[in-house]
Amino acid sequence: MAPHDLSEELYAGVADWATHPGYSDAERIAIEYAEKFAVDHKKLDDAFFARMREHYTDEQIMEISVCVGTWLALGRITMVMDVDVSCPIRLPLEDHAE
Repeated sequence: MAPHDLSEELYAGVADWATHPGYSDAERIAIEYAEKFAVDHKKLDDAFFARMREHYTDEQIMEISVCVGTWLALGRITMVMDVDVSCPIRLPLEDHAE
């Protein structure tokens, strides 16, 4: 079992987020948002945000945006600096997980 009661199966379903039975509608729109944010941000139009606001407040959308942007930036930095494999990063939470 992954941290926070998230199963490996749930993580594995991200690639098939639109049809994976383990996700709620709110989780699906968040995954769709993250994907579009990363690869096709111009499709994030008013109609998309209207759908997103069916599940999240503006404050929650901002929080999701900051998280997605941070994860994307960290991923890009580790790839550019070639530390994604050669230099594992331990998060402080891992030290206290036990």
